[in-house]
Amino acid sequence: MLSLNPSPPLPTLLHLTKFSDITKVDYSARYLRQIENSCHIFKNVHACFLNQKPIDVFLTKFFRKNRQFGSKDRRLISNSIFGFYRWYGWLSQLMEKELEKALLLGYLLDSNPVDQLVLFWGKQCGLADHVIQNLHNNRNNGFKEKGDVISSIISNPDPKYLNPSLLHHWSDSVIDAFQKRPNIWIRLTNFNQQRFLEFLDSKEVSYRYFPNRKDVLEILSPINLYESKDYNLGYLEVQDISSQAVGLICRPGEGEIWWDVCAGSGGKTLHLASLMNGSGSVVASEIYPKRFNELIKRSNKNKKLKNIKPILWNGKIMPVFDRQPDGVLVDAPCSCSGTWRRSPDLRWHITQQKIAYYASLQFKLLSNICKEVPKNGVLVYATCSVFEEENELVVNRFLETHTDFSLQPITCPFTTQKSEKGLRLFPPNIDGNGMYIARLIRF
Repeated sequence: MLSLNPSPPLPTLLHLTKFSDITKVDYSARYLRQIENSCHIFKNVHACFLNQKPIDVFLTKFFRKNRQFGSKDRRLISNSIFGFYRWYGWLSQLMEKELEKALLLGYLLDSNPVDQLVLFWGKQCGLADHVIQNLHNNRNNGFKEKGDVISSIISNPDPKYLNPSLLHHWSDSVIDAFQKRPNIWIRLTNFNQQRFLEFLDSKEVSYRYFPNRKDVLEILSPINLYESKDYNLGYLEVQDISSQAVGLICRPGEGEIWWDVCAGSGGKTLHLASLMNGSGSVVASEIYPKRFNELIKRSNKNKKLKNIKPILWNGKIMPVFDRQPDGVLVDAPCSCSGTWRRSPDLRWHITQQKIAYYASLQFKLLSNICKEVPKNGVLVYATCSVFEEENELVVNRFLETHTDFSLQPITCPFTTQKSEKGLRLFPPNIDGNGMYIARLIRF
């Protein structure tokens, strides 16, 4: 466990009218501790990063063990660290000699709010006030404008350095989208939604419904959902909008049997079960015990859904169904490249070898699972990958060797985008994760 000095609660922040006005009260000692803690924690996080371990897992465990850090401290530390890795291609050149400045720039480039601590931090690391002001005033600008602001600090802030070389072909609009954190998406179920909206209003949390959808809510500002009674009772689920599209494209009918092959922690399982209004059954299999335990926890929390049958699966022996399933969802293991907006550190671990490994695994999985799909049954294949090798090419290879399956045309339920070869949901066209979805039928 890291040995750190926790900070006392933050004072109420003053409205900042002049960027040269650091503070009206001397909180220097407190601010110094916060900066030191951020740098100290970062060094441990970076060790995980170098070992290709996800940094969000480390931070979650760290804050769970070190509860002396309040929500504002946690937010500062997390935002500066995640911001650093989102802009790692530019900021890594500062890490060795100017770590404090690199973390602060990551925080600012990620469009986080400026307060007295940030201004103090800038003074400490020699970051000019006009740089902070420009990044703050133009925080909605794209990477090119941000690169111009820091061009005197970072040598050659070229967009090609923001992503692995595998993706240098990306357009400016896609690069911009992947340099911005997506908001939290909420899937609402049948309950007194007004109570949840009143909770959001009481916490001064901004939100909006997706156009023409009263079951999809986008949260626009920080929130602690554990303070919500409805969330704790399982009346709503945190589920990315692209992930919600998967369940809607499956279109499970009431009374049907569906198999969610790689159920993970159960987000899509719960959605399928909800779309079926608690009827029929969703057999949810998962091979990793930790994810399976989370699946059990989430399914138990939702008291209205009695149609979920979790199975800790060995990946070999097929589950026993009451009858052949009407539909099978294979949300396949993948590179998770579509989640880079939320987990920016993962982009720096991708290799062509990893992509090839997942593509091979995905094809084998589809080939084994398809045996359980009956005639006229539905097989939905999905990944949160941006790479064609894991998406269209896997499906094409599968169709070449399984001629009793064919692709069905599908329409995105949120964007009305249509496709006959599998659907790519990709920022900025949708403000969520990158996702590929193919719906096949056996004839």
